[in-house]
Amino acid sequence: MWLKRCAALVAAALVGVASTSPARATSAPSRDAPLRAEIQNLVDADGVPGVVAVTSRDGRAARRAAAGLADIPAGRAMRPDDRFRIASITKTFVAAVVLQLVTEHKLALDRPIAGLLPDPVPNAGQITVRELLDHTSGLFDYSDDPRFDPGAPYTPAQLIALGAAHAPYFAPGTGFRYSSTNYIVLGEIVHRVTGRPIQDEVRTRLIRPLHLTGTTFPTATAVAPRQARGYVFAAPLPPRSGPAIDVTTRTSAGAAGAAAGMVSTGADVDRFLGALLGGDLFSRHLLTEMKRPTPGADAFFAAVGMPGIGYGLGLTIASTPCGTAYGSLGDIDGYTSSTMQFGHRRVTLLMNTNSLQPSLRRQTLSTAEQELCRAGA
Repeated sequence: MWLKRCAALVAAALVGVASTSPARATSAPSRDAPLRAEIQNLVDADGVPGVVAVTSRDGRAARRAAAGLADIPAGRAMRPDDRFRIASITKTFVAAVVLQLVTEHKLALDRPIAGLLPDPVPNAGQITVRELLDHTSGLFDYSDDPRFDPGAPYTPAQLIALGAAHAPYFAPGTGFRYSSTNYIVLGEIVHRVTGRPIQDEVRTRLIRPLHLTGTTFPTATAVAPRQARGYVFAAPLPPRSGPAIDVTTRTSAGAAGAAAGMVSTGADVDRFLGALLGGDLFSRHLLTEMKRPTPGADAFFAAVGMPGIGYGLGLTIASTPCGTAYGSLGDIDGYTSSTMQFGHRRVTLLMNTNSLQPSLRRQTLSTAEQELCRAGA
């Protein structure tokens, strides 16, 4: 549910972008024109309410742009520092904490998780931490349970119980199936090992040290200051069909949890990905493990309309004409997020709707790849 089923890589490898006016991307150098045109076209032609794009290269400070509206009824223009629910990018933050604990010898990648959880999990004696990180555990995705109510204030134990009520998809380590239950379980393992909730560990280990001042990991459903409102429409875009329905808080913080609960800005997501892939958060050996493609992941994503996408340990792997990109993708009610790094170039794109046609996503991904290759990144 939480992963963007239709590659939210829109403009994720376009050339750099300069800061622009919040409502419309204007007055930037010509080399920034393709990205400015792309995000403005998402608003003007495709009906996306608002977009923020952030790019950086070679460690230089991120450059930011925005187009469209953050609040449709109020007519509030989108600004580059607006906040969004970042959905499954949360999983990459959680994976980073888990791999830090592995570096500290508090967890082991290939040891079964039996005894690390207070509540029963199917096959706990066979499932390893690695298999939770790379979605090869076989655990049923709690969000696919017909009883699941996105607006309910679930506890992690309740979400795990929803997943555990179903037979696993397969025996641990014998297949790939994206399942948010894996990351709820990881969040609880972190809690058991450290004595603190996963939200506290993410704040202590990542948000504060990296100075991610626009990033929060809420435990209660709320709207952060300068958070863009999230919208869905009667029919997928384009064209926009029917009135915008505000679903900013339709999915509760509890229902998203360690799988999709974080709120952030484009600049903060960019900084986090740079630190992660730069080897600043845990050992280089584990970074290599994190970037290793999981067998079967590419076939799974191709089958759900995302060809060229693979998965590592909490990390999305994308095949492009210019080489391999690493990052994270996400969607949740009203929001789409992507952040990817190609070589030394990173691009983060945040939108305040997840009502996107597959054809639009494929088209913009293709444009992104073409621009990246022309830039020679």
